[in-house]
Amino acid sequence: MKKRGRIIGEFFLIVVGVLVALMVETALDERQDDILRDEYYSRIQADIESDKRAFNNRTDFFTKISGFSQQTLDWLASDLPVDQDSLLASYYAAEVWPIEINSSTYQDLNSTGNISLLDSIEFRTSLVEYYNKSDAYRPYISPSDEYRRTIRGIIPNHIQTQIGKNCPTTDSLDKVSTGFPPCSLHDIDYDRLTAIFEELKGDVDLQRALSYRISELRVLIYLLARQSIYADQVLLQIKKQKTRS
Repeated sequence: MKKRGRIIGEFFLIVVGVLVALMVETALDERQDDILRDEYYSRIQADIESDKRAFNNRTDFFTKISGFSQQTLDWLASDLPVDQDSLLASYYAAEVWPIEINSSTYQDLNSTGNISLLDSIEFRTSLVEYYNKSDAYRPYISPSDEYRRTIRGIIPNHIQTQIGKNCPTTDSLDKVSTGFPPCSLHDIDYDRLTAIFEELKGDVDLQRALSYRISELRVLIYLLARQSIYADQVLLQIKKQKTRS
C-alpha cells in the first residue's frame, strides 16, 4: 500500500514538474514573441519614416521640376534666345529621382510567417494596404524619358558636366534635394546654344512630349501625397500598439 502511494506521489510530482516546465517554456516563448514583435514594430516604423522623408523630398523636388518644365515649354513657344535661366530650366525639366520603398522588413515578415505576431488586424490591414498601394503606384512614379533623351542629347557634355558640378539637384548620397539654389555657369557660348536649340522650337513632338511629362509629374506628385497618407496610417497604428504594450 505504501509502495503504491509512493508511486502515485512520484507520478504526481512528475506530472506537476512537466506542467511547470511547459508553463515556463510557454512564458519564455511568449516573452520571446513580445521581444520579436517589438523589434518588428521598430523596424517597420524606421522603414515607413524613411519612406515618408523620401516622399516629402520628392514631392518638393518634382513640384519644382514641374515648374521648370512649364517654363521650358513656354520658352520653346517663344522667340527668346538661350540664356542661363532657360538653359538650366531645360536641363532641370529632364531630371529624374528614383524612389525605392523600404520593404525588407515587410518581406521578412511574410517569408518567415512572423506576420502572425502582429496580432492587431487593424495594423496588419494598414500595413498590407501600404505596400499593395506601393506596388500599384510603381508604374506611375517614373516619368517617360522621351524629353530627357532629346534635351540631354543636344546639350554639350562639358556644359552638362558643369551644371552637375556647380548646380547639383540632390546631395552626394542622392537622398536630399538641394532645393535648386541660385547657380552660376561660366564660359558658355549662348549664341551657339541658341543655334542648337533653334531646331527644337519647331519640334512639335518634343513640345508634346514635354506637355505629357508635365501631366505625368502632376500624377506623380498626387500619388506621393496619397502614399504619404497611407504611411501616416501605418505609423498611427504603430503608435497605438506601443501605447498598449
